[in-house]
Amino acid sequence: MNKQDTTFGTGTKEMELLTILVDDQLFGVNVDKVQSIVLYDPELVTSLPGTQSGISGMLLYRNKTIPLLDLSQILDIDLKQKFDKEIIVVTEFNKTINSFKAQGVNRIYRLPWKEFIPLDHLFEDNSFFTGSVNVDDTQVLILDLEHILAEFFPETLIEQISQENLDQATFVQRENLEIVFAEDSPTMRKAVVKQLQTAGFQNIKPFVNGGQALDHLIQKYKNNSDKNIKNVVLISDIDMPVLDGLTLCHQVKTDPDLKDIYVVMFSSLINEQMITKCNKINADFCINKPEINQLINIMDKRC
Repeated sequence: MNKQDTTFGTGTKEMELLTILVDDQLFGVNVDKVQSIVLYDPELVTSLPGTQSGISGMLLYRNKTIPLLDLSQILDIDLKQKFDKEIIVVTEFNKTINSFKAQGVNRIYRLPWKEFIPLDHLFEDNSFFTGSVNVDDTQVLILDLEHILAEFFPETLIEQISQENLDQATFVQRENLEIVFAEDSPTMRKAVVKQLQTAGFQNIKPFVNGGQALDHLIQKYKNNSDKNIKNVVLISDIDMPVLDGLTLCHQVKTDPDLKDIYVVMFSSLINEQMITKCNKINADFCINKPEINQLINIMDKRC
């Protein structure tokens, strides 16, 4: 699968979804997290005795072994028939490579973010989905791969805070920093907020997309010279509905009243190409999502 650059200018109001089949039901996967699609070959899979349901084993992929998860088992979908050819979606995000078995691949859709329907907050805590879109008269649920992976490998979601960073809270006034946090994944949003609060950061304002975060910053700091804007740190995901992180950063950094806000792009998609894009919009720092300790170290310098 050849991925194209899906970021137009500083950001995009479109998302790209790969739709796959689990049994006969369509699900969506963020294209930016997909490294490749390969045919399932049981000869390349080594089973792991004693593992929980949903883990098929270890897949030999490009001379390395990576975890293979079975989406039909994870989503509790009984296969109505035996499939002669199944596929594996190989993903790369949060600095890890993993694979997910499904029954087929459909196609890629490019859709405006306004067509994304967020998951109802009543289902956020225990859902494997971030929301849904309607394509070809079919409602397609979008998989929250970070949540799914964290169910089996919790360390891939967010790392534990080091003892050094916990001890440092005694010497740094972390409670004085205002943190504006834009993240659309409920699982990731809650995990990051919990870890930052554990480290002593108490003034945290989480938002579910870049649009809400920007509205907050404009309302509080636009044309308000009395506020100390240098005590504000904006932490932003990149792929989000309404307003993506790149566009959010660009709008903040080009606004005369907001440009001094320190912006950290905190995403599972940070690589050399993404760092180049972030530099073009004057983001102050880029960090991969699991690395909460690096994020804390950066923010301590702002306290």
